[in-house]
Amino acid sequence: MPEPGSEGWPAGKVFEAGIQGFTYDDLVFMPGSPKCEASEVDLSSHITKNIRLTCPVLGSPSDTVTEAKMAIELALAGGMGIIHANQSIESQVEMVQQVKRFVSGFILEPFVMSPTQTLAELDKLKDTKGVSTVPITHDGQLGGRLLGIVTSRDADLCEDRKEFLCKVMTEKIVTAKEPLAFSEALEVLKQSKVGKLLILDAEDRLVSMVTRSDLKKVRDFPEMSRDVSGKLLVAGAVPAREGRPDEERAKALAEAGANVLYLFGDGIDAQLELIWKLKSAYPLVEILAGPAASVREAKRLIQAGADGIVAGTGCDVGGDPAAPQAVALGRGEATMVYEVAFYVTRNFNVPVCAAGCRSSSQALVALGLGASSLMLREPLAGALEAPSGGTAAAPRHHSHSLVHCVGLRYGASRAWERQVTVPRSVAQEVTHKSQVKAFLLYFLSGLRKGLRELGYRSLPELHEGLEKELLRMECRLPYGLQLREWRCQKAMANGQLPQACRA
Repeated sequence: MPEPGSEGWPAGKVFEAGIQGFTYDDLVFMPGSPKCEASEVDLSSHITKNIRLTCPVLGSPSDTVTEAKMAIELALAGGMGIIHANQSIESQVEMVQQVKRFVSGFILEPFVMSPTQTLAELDKLKDTKGVSTVPITHDGQLGGRLLGIVTSRDADLCEDRKEFLCKVMTEKIVTAKEPLAFSEALEVLKQSKVGKLLILDAEDRLVSMVTRSDLKKVRDFPEMSRDVSGKLLVAGAVPAREGRPDEERAKALAEAGANVLYLFGDGIDAQLELIWKLKSAYPLVEILAGPAASVREAKRLIQAGADGIVAGTGCDVGGDPAAPQAVALGRGEATMVYEVAFYVTRNFNVPVCAAGCRSSSQALVALGLGASSLMLREPLAGALEAPSGGTAAAPRHHSHSLVHCVGLRYGASRAWERQVTVPRSVAQEVTHKSQVKAFLLYFLSGLRKGLRELGYRSLPELHEGLEKELLRMECRLPYGLQLREWRCQKAMANGQLPQACRA
């Protein structure tokens, strides 16, 4: 009879065997029997109880990674960005609104005019708001009886700008009735070959509108992450510091349309009350909480009402830049993800997001240990859509965050304090990765090939293999990792950074 370890070990045996913690690089999966092509592997997964993404990637809430531009590109690719909180509430709200405006979806508050208004008034609206097409209702209000529509073509054919809109409007228009899904509205728009589709209620009153520009975006980005109204999904980060949780920021983001609020802070206690308040006031907004490094922390967050858990540490998730980071504290990433995911998914059926992955191989290990999604920081910081902008010729660096530690020295008669500048994180060169779309194509391709080699077609199948102990793994010898790290340090000392050492 062969030794149990001759074909690898199940995860339970690996993590129960010793007292040490494992990082992503300490584990390697045993190959399986491929059952499909890599292109057929489905990576869709839940990031919270009610939100499912076709691309299981979240943009880290770091000010070097995710702002409006990054969030838009991630959502178009099927993922989602978390707008960082290292800015004013107004600025963060504006970024969330920028993402929401990129795809209009159901326009619930379209500009409406009355039949007695003139083309001159329409011209004024176009100059101030950029709107050239308006529905016409009997009272000029949303919810009024629909009479027609005035397009830019209708307005351009009339030279007299004092002409009433009822004289130039098109009365034969394409409409649809509620209830109607966004995908159904786009199909009607496609079949009718018009630029605007007006949505009416049962009493023929105007309630919303869908435009052709959204049809083009859905065609170009079929995997985009959208909510029920057709708008892009976006999340906002909310710091929950001890004694001063940012409840005002959370409410502003929820009212601005953020689909997910990611609560983070120095500890778990500061998040509990804020989670309860937000779930009571905004039940439709999903709460992603963390970072949780232990089962105990994850349990408390879920019992408070969290819809998803981030397994990681403060430095992995782009945490509070004003909080000092103790380098001696933390936990091996692989051990942390496995323990948290094992407990959370079985007892609460809540998905877990793994933070700290720097490559597709580490991401595969995190997903294989039970994570449902990935929070990327360094890999996305080198993209063109990262906040610093730049081109392929310009290297990317993380910002150098500093905190002030107060030191006391007592003399014979008085005490004095001095400020000591302590680096929380060292500026790190990040390899340029072109556009987010190109990087994700490469990154997700690695994940799909990895799942294929393991013999799984989807993430649920992978997690089922983990639970049934069909997914086997082994621990790497520490000497190989130490040798690689030594070579990287030697190269960095000589002013070089080999490709193998880059995140």
